[in-house]
Amino acid sequence: MGLHTNERNIGGERMSKLDKKWKRERQASADKSQSTIAPYGKQGYKLKEAPPVTQTYTIDEPVMCPFCLHIGKINEFLLSTKKGFDKRLGQCPECENKMMIRSLTAEWTPEQFAEWVYNYVESGYWQKVKFDKFRERLNKIGWSYRFWTKYKQLKGEEPTESYQKWLERKQREEYEQEQVGEE
Repeated sequence: MGLHTNERNIGGERMSKLDKKWKRERQASADKSQSTIAPYGKQGYKLKEAPPVTQTYTIDEPVMCPFCLHIGKINEFLLSTKKGFDKRLGQCPECENKMMIRSLTAEWTPEQFAEWVYNYVESGYWQKVKFDKFRERLNKIGWSYRFWTKYKQLKGEEPTESYQKWLERKQREEYEQEQVGEE
């Protein structure tokens, strides 16, 4: 007696593929330790969505551009879209750089701002900034000394290091690296 392609002889009895599938599903449904992901309906886990975060800003609140240090009202920085204003991005009216609203409205100390600038350098911070205007405005708001002290500390330079001392230190470091490379 020959078997059809849909049938198999298992344990002395003939089982078609459909019968085998039915038996497998019955065994799986009887197994309480097996987890299923919504096989026949709305079973499984229900994920809770995070509530939307809404922040309100007062129109008269002064904000500072983190690139050119232009201080103005927040409505000057908002970007207009087809649906209203962009909730994530702002653009400086002076230097025209775009930035996140949270960076625009952040209340920095000079040290925190120096860390932010240092971390942003790899993304081209100093290419987005007109350095003379930046230095002038940094001095005008009274952050210059504290900012540069922290920034140089993060870079690994001495805060009061002159150009001559910096050049000597760099040459000494290069010489030491050459000595280690020769060994």
